[in-house]
Amino acid sequence: MEINCKLPPKITMNPLYYSNGARPVIQYRVNPNDQRRYTADIEAMRKYSKSQNQYKQNDVRYLCDLLISGNQQNSQQKSQGIARANTADKQQLEDSKNQYNSSRDNKKPQQPQLFKVQSQAKPIFENFSKCQSQKLKNHSFVTQHKQNEKPHSFKQIAQKGPSQISHLYYVADLQNAILNQKLQSSALFREHIQSSFTYIPVIKNLQIDKEQIQEKLLNIPINLNKKCKDFYLRQDNKTIIFDMDETLIHCNEDENDKCQFKIDIQFEDGEIIEAGINIRNFAREIIQKLSDLCEVMIFTASQDVYANKVINILDPNNKLSYRIFRESCISVGDNNLIKHLGVLNRDLKNVVLIDNSSYSFAHHLENGIPILPYYYDDKDNQLIKLYRYLCQNILPADDVRPVILQHFKLDRLNQYESVEEAVQNLYF
Repeated sequence: MEINCKLPPKITMNPLYYSNGARPVIQYRVNPNDQRRYTADIEAMRKYSKSQNQYKQNDVRYLCDLLISGNQQNSQQKSQGIARANTADKQQLEDSKNQYNSSRDNKKPQQPQLFKVQSQAKPIFENFSKCQSQKLKNHSFVTQHKQNEKPHSFKQIAQKGPSQISHLYYVADLQNAILNQKLQSSALFREHIQSSFTYIPVIKNLQIDKEQIQEKLLNIPINLNKKCKDFYLRQDNKTIIFDMDETLIHCNEDENDKCQFKIDIQFEDGEIIEAGINIRNFAREIIQKLSDLCEVMIFTASQDVYANKVINILDPNNKLSYRIFRESCISVGDNNLIKHLGVLNRDLKNVVLIDNSSYSFAHHLENGIPILPYYYDDKDNQLIKLYRYLCQNILPADDVRPVILQHFKLDRLNQYESVEEAVQNLYF
């Protein structure tokens, strides 16, 4: 069996449209060499290359002839003792050059028309990726949110300053990131809120097929240890659900990037890819600690062939109550995958979903808690702050939904024309 350590190229997210047909202006960082190839018919390209070479040779010959004739003319003028060329000769020479240039453009060979050819390389690591064939679909086993937007500067807010300082999880760091843009995490926070402002209204306006939810409905039993079960009943049955990629871990796109673990992913065709994994600070600890207080699950849009190996590293003691994979995600719009909590057999007043991609819970903003994406930061402490927030505000709540809406206000982002106006009015 051949083992290939190179990670395959990426597939970009499908274009999204607002309900009025307008398309959000978003820049995607795409490497053309890793995407679909554009080429032309081989025979046509050969003819074009041959004619192009002939065209360049003729151009060089003409310039050589022009130089030789000019040298001959100069030698004749010197022999006759003429110090300066005649003005009429200069004008004639200029006219001949212009005539040649115009004829040269008309005779220039035309390149054959290009047509699209799909790359046969395996795609990798993109949120809501649309695969062009069943083989590509099977091999897009990981979901990742990329840093692909230029962060907003929020200059007016930074100059004006906050009207009040927040001490809430995420909101306090967002304020600090905007006011102190020299911080290492400033660009990430500004990009993250900008992404939420752009995508949440788009996904939220996409209609969901209710039959699809019924088909994917999960019957998850309550499986808790004795210590957890006693607390679980007292705390009104809270269920904490974590996303995996960029929330708890990061899977490297480059094999040369620094990583803490390496796992082998085997595809259906027998090929094996080695992927480097970095685990977020406090990721394993938060699973273990929360599992003693409530029900904890992981809900990932990645395929189980990859996700199970990562979760085994995150949860070596098997503390998690349940693992949910891509097949339980709901497809909306043009095959965009979201995590719809309607597939769970739980009372949503007690369910929380933590995801770095806020638009993945766009249809359940009252249950979703945002978190800064994790790529690789030794000093990252977002999970520690999140754990404190959950213990102080979520676990004691009778209903988590009004608490989350009051704190994060993601449901009100679409009420403003710009992201800066939304941030100014909601968080400052």
